[in-house]
Amino acid sequence: EVLTGPLGDAALVSMAGFTPKHILCLLDGLTLADCYREDLFCAALDEYIRLGSVGGRARQHMLSRVLFSLMLEQPKLLEAAPPAWQALLARVEHSPMDVPVRPYHRELATCAAALSLSGARPRRRKGPYVVDLHVPVENSKSVALAFHLMSEAEFCPLTGELLGPTRMRRRHLAQMKWQHVGLRRKEWLALPDTEGRVTALEALLAGRISLRRRPVASLPKDAVTTLEPKRTSSEETVADHLQIKSE
Repeated sequence: EVLTGPLGDAALVSMAGFTPKHILCLLDGLTLADCYREDLFCAALDEYIRLGSVGGRARQHMLSRVLFSLMLEQPKLLEAAPPAWQALLARVEHSPMDVPVRPYHRELATCAAALSLSGARPRRRKGPYVVDLHVPVENSKSVALAFHLMSEAEFCPLTGELLGPTRMRRRHLAQMKWQHVGLRRKEWLALPDTEGRVTALEALLAGRISLRRRPVASLPKDAVTTLEPKRTSSEETVADHLQIKSE
């Protein structure tokens, strides 16, 4: 109520004095909190466009996050978007298209093979998000499990709770029918060996999907290479997802 009430009123009154960075930080904070106030968002975006500042990579990434959130969660707010917004909305397509390959991605593929998850793939995309391991759910073409090794930067150092960007990732993936399954990366890497990590992954996925465990040492040589990431026609970019959703 504070965000949509007094704080929103104060922001509207002060909008003319905001810099582009201030405006975007305001919108990003409201979006992370799943708090949308139509008159505030419209006024803020109009002022942001009027100021005409593109900003650096960090601000453009923040802008893409805000716009994707609006498209996914509040599409009605954009139905009557003025022509001046169109170039801004096109920037949502410029989200990073990939994440660096980490050593744990290949080990995740090994763990998936040890659990007989033949359809699992590391580093798969849904909208603007890339998950560490994508696990399709049996008898479902749309629902999937999205395993994510969370860095310490995703947690509040004081309370240990998840911070806004990861909470929003979880929220967005759920709306796109991918269930977020998370584990601290530090805990994953602290496990003694691959068998220990197979056990940890098995514990997280048990009850969500059928599993059949095999010893890592018994896996055939080609079991892991078949799980290496590759881009397919079904792998969605931001624009692909939004086009599918609109249809």
